[in-house]
Amino acid sequence: MKIEQYVKDLKNSDLFKEYDDKNIIELFKELNYKIVEYKDEDVIFFENEECRNLSLILKGGVRIQKIDSLGKVLTVAEFFAFDVFGENLIFGNRDKYPMTVVSKGSSVILHIDKQSVIKLCIKNQKFHLEFLKTISNKAIVLSTKLKEVTLKTIRQRICEYLLWQYSIQKNNTIFIGMSKKEWADKIGVQRPSLSRELIKMKEENLIDYDKDTVTIKNISELENYIV
Repeated sequence: MKIEQYVKDLKNSDLFKEYDDKNIIELFKELNYKIVEYKDEDVIFFENEECRNLSLILKGGVRIQKIDSLGKVLTVAEFFAFDVFGENLIFGNRDKYPMTVVSKGSSVILHIDKQSVIKLCIKNQKFHLEFLKTISNKAIVLSTKLKEVTLKTIRQRICEYLLWQYSIQKNNTIFIGMSKKEWADKIGVQRPSLSRELIKMKEENLIDYDKDTVTIKNISELENYIV
């Protein structure tokens, strides 16, 4: 696939938003890149695979997943159209993917090789600045995610999610809109742990729940858990 098909998509990304169509086409004539289509759940990069490219999502999205020794899958993060990944690994001493990257639905991803990224940074100040911003912003996101996973109890994560949804839905009965497995992945816990904690919270009269909804019975008590 040629870059001409995706010029408009590239201009939606932070890395190339300052370039016009002609500049982008001319720029990519000097670069070594490939554009790849993936199907849902296709593995894009395996855990411990060397990162040799800067990858930019043109269509669809990806999941960053950790698979434990028992085969259980934890979704650590998700990225969507116009996001990049691999930028924090490509120039590091530890340049291997720490987790598996899989396609979320159908996706189209641009992979720019390492030497071409160097060329872009040297020749294009705008690209270089946005590339550095992207690395900095990703570091903040990952740091926040790490704090969420390591410092909060399962109950705190459940309460935080329910209160966030309460602020959006404006109703004590929260429509969850996903399976327990997806919910567990979203807040960074295992599904059985989520189910056990929900049962405890129901027994303590904090919540009630069914297949699709959770009803908050005591908002102030939930708020106390995240203070």
